[in-house]
Amino acid sequence: MPARGLLALGLVVMLAATAVAVAAFTATSTNPSTAFRAASSFPGMRVATGAYVGNLLDDRAITTVGFRPDVVIIKGHGLVPGAIRSSTMSGDATKEVAPASATGLAANLIQSLDSNGFTLGSSDRVNALLVTYSWIALRAQQNKLKVGSYTGNGTSRAITGMGFSPEYVAVLGAGAQRAVERFAGMGRTYQFDSDNGSTTRITSLDSDGFTVGSDATTNSNGATYHYVALNDAAGNVKVGSYSGNNVDNRNVTGVGFAPDYVTIRAGNTTGSPRIAMHRARRAWVVSRPAQPCDADPRRAHTARDRGP
Repeated sequence: MPARGLLALGLVVMLAATAVAVAAFTATSTNPSTAFRAASSFPGMRVATGAYVGNLLDDRAITTVGFRPDVVIIKGHGLVPGAIRSSTMSGDATKEVAPASATGLAANLIQSLDSNGFTLGSSDRVNALLVTYSWIALRAQQNKLKVGSYTGNGTSRAITGMGFSPEYVAVLGAGAQRAVERFAGMGRTYQFDSDNGSTTRITSLDSDGFTVGSDATTNSNGATYHYVALNDAAGNVKVGSYSGNNVDNRNVTGVGFAPDYVTIRAGNTTGSPRIAMHRARRAWVVSRPAQPCDADPRRAHTARDRGP
């Protein structure tokens, strides 16, 4: 495996003051001889991206992250919902993102966040046989990334103590509520799936946190909610926006680095609902090596670099 070089880490949040919001994360090695990407030990928000091929085996460890993550997001390359887990979710518990119907925290997905990565269950959401999954892992850092939880009161509630004014917040209900997200510059909060947004979910992004309204996705009385909040910080976070022009192959420039993870959210409030779009660049693959004597593709897997 090639040596890990100095990593340029960053998050870009290009905000939808007009039509479209974008969030992009990077963990790019400066070593030109390899496309391997992993976590950095240098100052800055710690980010790693990667991919693996599912094998249906329970308790499968992904161990090349390089740190204990506070957030892991996984999306299969197909028509399966994404999955997100934060360090405030205890036990074997993960939130599905954009499932067919609203669900609570589920077992057998991301079973744990570990000292050097995370462990998967056998669910087809994260580990179906021969399906490729991309993931991003992030570690919380003061003034840049914070995870937490709160209990809803059914009316309005300010969630404080961030230490910064967030540019992006995702709220993940522990019960059967849709996961939602809000970018700074947007007047509404949106589901990760098809949605025209609501003004009663995350009602504002504040100087030390955010405020939730009475919508059940963010503030049902007595319900538990987990959140991920990201801040604008020089060298790690960049904000911006763009208006759509319906032209193919359009470059969105000025990010300052080649991102490894991008999420886009249209800020429409009427008409056909828009879905959030996510893309991750594969950094390395955990897959079964070619062994003619092994007829069962679920038996073994190894980590390998993607190569130049």
